[in-house]
Amino acid sequence: MTEPTTLSSAANVDTSHAADVIRQTYRQVFGNRHLMELDVNPSIEALFINGDLTVQGLVTALAQSETYKKLFLENNSPYRFVELNFKHLLGRPPRDQAELMGHVRLLQEEGYEAEIASYTYSDEYLSAFGIDQVPYNRATQTLVGGSTLFFTRAKALDAGFAGYDNAETDSKLLNSLCTDSSPEAQDRRGVGNAKSLTINWTSRRQVGANRRAVQKSVVTQTSMSATIKSILSQGGQILSIAKANSF
Repeated sequence: MTEPTTLSSAANVDTSHAADVIRQTYRQVFGNRHLMELDVNPSIEALFINGDLTVQGLVTALAQSETYKKLFLENNSPYRFVELNFKHLLGRPPRDQAELMGHVRLLQEEGYEAEIASYTYSDEYLSAFGIDQVPYNRATQTLVGGSTLFFTRAKALDAGFAGYDNAETDSKLLNSLCTDSSPEAQDRRGVGNAKSLTINWTSRRQVGANRRAVQKSVVTQTSMSATIKSILSQGGQILSIAKANSF
């Protein structure tokens, strides 16, 4: 594993080392993405160099920037956005469906900046990285509650040394998390609706005398976001998302 990058002295004292920290932070937060000159943020970098931001503050500011929002929120499904946030900011994939869905709801209910801060100001972040260490991929280490499946999911998120994290816009882990299976299972051929997902939900509205209290919607991954948005807009509550039964 690559040695973690830590700010070992004040940024305005050792500017060369500070520049290395900034470069590594950009690489981690933006998923190895090559950024154009207009995409970098000199004002955030200056705050860090001047001592107004810790590495934790630098990570947060870059992840809450318009560049990050443009690259990862606006171009991706909310599930892909959340799984990349886990990778970029906590150095691991989501552990399960509940964790993924919790952050999707947080994004929808409290907004973009609250979603980012929920990682970078979490107890887990501070325990893993402190305030002066750049986040890194922790999936190659033994984590509390970790498993082979956890490692496999982390590998599925790995774009490779020459790749970057926005090459695909659909979630790579949604099926795996919903079915508690290995990500490789997503690539296996199926029949009928094998690639579909079933959303179980309830509605505050009366849905008819002959309707069940718990409703089911069978959708593809590409239509998942629109379906959940529609359910939530009518006051519905998502109970679970699971792989649809094959015919």
